[in-house]
Amino acid sequence: MFPWALRHLPGPHQQIFRYQEAVRGFIRYEIIRHKLKKPEAPKDFISCYLARITKAMDDPVSTFNEENLIQVVIDLFLGGTDTTATTLRWALIYMVHHGAIQERVQQELDTVLGTAQAVCYEDRERLPYARAVLHEVQRLSSVVAVGAVRQCVTSTCVRGYYIPKGTVILPNLASVLYDPECWETPRQFNPGHFLDKDGNFVVNEAFLPFSAGHRVCPGDQLARMELFLMFTTLLRTFRFQLPEGSPGLRLDYIFGGTLQPQSQEICAVPRLCSPSPGPKEGDL
Repeated sequence: MFPWALRHLPGPHQQIFRYQEAVRGFIRYEIIRHKLKKPEAPKDFISCYLARITKAMDDPVSTFNEENLIQVVIDLFLGGTDTTATTLRWALIYMVHHGAIQERVQQELDTVLGTAQAVCYEDRERLPYARAVLHEVQRLSSVVAVGAVRQCVTSTCVRGYYIPKGTVILPNLASVLYDPECWETPRQFNPGHFLDKDGNFVVNEAFLPFSAGHRVCPGDQLARMELFLMFTTLLRTFRFQLPEGSPGLRLDYIFGGTLQPQSQEICAVPRLCSPSPGPKEGDL
């Protein structure tokens, strides 16, 4: 009833507030650094937002201000950084658990890319198996089981159910990602869900880890690029395995803001066939 009182009560939750202030301080520093730069065309989000603040200075109802800018940047951090890192953790766990799949991804990377210096996002079209594996990680261990909270702005009917205006709606993404009518083996890790009979990557309309519609994740495309580049670079450079004496992997998740994997140790062993350094064609 009184959330503001939490700031005045002792307890472990106070560490959250300290972390929050540290993040806000870092963002304020970045805003000041951007404002001290010579005027130029906006090159990033903070620059664009500051330009919008200046443009809306004479608008009394404008919501563009530095406090809102700080909060939006925090939202971007929370919505993108944690979810991407968690998805990569799940990916490495599944690669250890399914050693044959890890080897097949690495064989594809070696065959297609050879000694190229770095993986490019455009390479995804030539790496259908690696792409399918990453999609299967997102499907089977989607870090968000329930989509963003929505509110019905007008009364409507959905499949015979009357939904009055103002109803709060929670889209159940997991019900689609595990739907047996859409997936051959919904509860098993199976990259074949995203491959045709010839091994080409195919899109499945039931793949909705980023939600859908007007409330789809705004970082959808950025997350796809980050995940592909990080996942393929990691598997191209290292082989992931359990350390000696390990009791094995734990695949059950920890439920919280996101579905986190259990904390466990994994060894990253450098691969002997990792690409040698050198300029990639087109870099000069």
